[in-house]
Amino acid sequence: MNIGKGAAGMTLYLRGELAKEAQINIETLRFYEKNGLIPLPQRSAGGYRLYPEETLLRIDFIRNAKSCGFTLHEIKKALVKSADSSIGISDFVEVIERKMASVDLEIARCKETRSKLEALKSGLVAHNRHPGVQETLDILNMKD
Repeated sequence: MNIGKGAAGMTLYLRGELAKEAQINIETLRFYEKNGLIPLPQRSAGGYRLYPEETLLRIDFIRNAKSCGFTLHEIKKALVKSADSSIGISDFVEVIERKMASVDLEIARCKETRSKLEALKSGLVAHNRHPGVQETLDILNMKD
């Protein structure tokens, strides 16, 4: 499935082969390339883009990070910092903890919204509706 080995003995992929192997479409690959999420590939003598196997690992990292709720901006920031060794495990743990806190906050907001929806539903189906609920239904021309 790949075109062979590069000068250093590493496996190289053409753009379509890499996209297929990484299970992403070519437009996503172009987007990652354009936005610096993956390095620009080398070119063959014929002008074809040649991607090293490490690009697959990077795409897997991006996919996993996205599935954990990280944005592409956050992922790029981590990749840039890792490239110059300016991020350590403790830094990464801190970022993960902030993301977890953000998720916890979103869960709390969703639970609050669900409670409000449940109260609204209960008010609508109650036999003795609160006068404010009945007034709203009258304004909306809603009848049983």
